[in-house]
Amino acid sequence: MIHALRSEWIKLRTIRMNWILVLIGVAFPVIVCVLTAALEKDRDFDAQDLIDLVQTCSLVTSLLLGVVGAATITGEFGFGTIRPTFAAMPRRYVVVVAKAIVTVVVAMAVEAAVVLGTYAVAGAISRSRDRRIVLDDAPNGSAAMLGIVLLAAIIALLGYGLGLLLRNTPAAVSVLLLWPLLVEPLVGALLHAVGVEHPFKWLPYNAGIGIANPEADPDTAEHLARLAGGLYFFGVAAAIALLGAVLTDRRDA
Repeated sequence: MIHALRSEWIKLRTIRMNWILVLIGVAFPVIVCVLTAALEKDRDFDAQDLIDLVQTCSLVTSLLLGVVGAATITGEFGFGTIRPTFAAMPRRYVVVVAKAIVTVVVAMAVEAAVVLGTYAVAGAISRSRDRRIVLDDAPNGSAAMLGIVLLAAIIALLGYGLGLLLRNTPAAVSVLLLWPLLVEPLVGALLHAVGVEHPFKWLPYNAGIGIANPEADPDTAEHLARLAGGLYFFGVAAAIALLGAVLTDRRDA
């Protein structure tokens, strides 16, 4: 397993597209948060404002990391490099698990860097204007910041699972991006129209995003609790990845 992990890490960090996506994912929230903190002159830019901003911008980072997760496996199928990989490691599950571990760990590391970077830079700008950002001032501030990192890991795992299932980069990326932006809103609206009460709480993305929401309500009729929503979304992503792993083991490379 150690050799497989090392091999997958080398593959991930030597693909130029991955670096481009990661750089965009890091730069976007940092730039937006820095500009917002610098331009806020009429009122204080406090910890709650920072967390809300980081959460919103980090969704872009999470989706880009999901694209990296999908391309990690679809690229190998597309270029045929998965065949020598499986030839060198006949136990396919070792390769599949190693790729999943590397994908999730990298996603968590990148998102953690984004969260810490934006907090540090925005805090420095605020201190230079005699304003102080203290994370504890925001209710559930620390939990929300941790939730942002975990959400990125779950979406990266989901992207990887879709890549295993579909084996095609455009298809996997399209499903990954359209699911939260188009499919879930339409499905939720249709279910609500036919009389289903509070359908959005059972839609995976909508439930999972609560893990990164500092204002997430406790378990109510409209929302799942923060932990329950996160675990539900992780369960869906893990189930898709597991199904993809089973099919990868049974299908021709």
